[in-house]
Amino acid sequence: MNSRLAIAVVLAATLAACASREEQAASEVRSSRLVETRTQLAASYMQRNQLDIALEELEKALAVESDNSQANNVMGLLQIRLKNDEKAEQHFRRALSAQGDNSEARNNYGVFLCERGRLDDAEHQFKTALANPLYKTPEIAGINAGTCLLKKNAPALAEKYFRTALQVNPKSPTALYQMAVLNFTAKQFLPARGFIQRYMEVGNDTPESLLLAIRIEHALGAKDAQAQYAGRLRSKFPDSPEAKQLSDWSGG
Repeated sequence: MNSRLAIAVVLAATLAACASREEQAASEVRSSRLVETRTQLAASYMQRNQLDIALEELEKALAVESDNSQANNVMGLLQIRLKNDEKAEQHFRRALSAQGDNSEARNNYGVFLCERGRLDDAEHQFKTALANPLYKTPEIAGINAGTCLLKKNAPALAEKYFRTALQVNPKSPTALYQMAVLNFTAKQFLPARGFIQRYMEVGNDTPESLLLAIRIEHALGAKDAQAQYAGRLRSKFPDSPEAKQLSDWSGG
């Protein structure tokens, strides 16, 4: 083989290898997009409570890419809805094994664990999610962690997580309400008033929030504010258990 022919053969082989790699890369991109689309469709079907169609989409997505983190995360959520805890946990674990910094999956897994009484494991998942500086919704994990630690009867730790949520979003209604509850329970009535007032500025009136506000103002001896909140509770939620509590408490 002369030198020119040898060079041509090598060049052809190199071009063929490059083309093969490009085709493989293009195929992987198409597969990833397909998995992403099916996962998004599944999430949409879940929102509409079409769980059977969501399951089909996720099964197809995982058949293409079994270790896709987000597809496994959504499948975990779906399996919770289908009341299959064992499969749900398997998919959350696969999601995190494939992508350890998938903080959305960690948060969802944390909620799953907390609801099943595995509080220490749940906190570990929330804490790890919050440690990720690229996590887009740390407020959610902070609130979930705080709520979970209330079940553990650890109010100081719960407060830490609610404050973390408020650092991200100072107008988080859930975090503000929970901080009002924690301070009221600790007999810190002025801070409790501050938090419930901030809640009232951004959240909706609920029987629970109005009754809490009434109790805070009663503890502070602020009769006018107490009467104002009581009027709102009676007019907006006359048949609520909280309105009945208020009636029993005030003697009618």
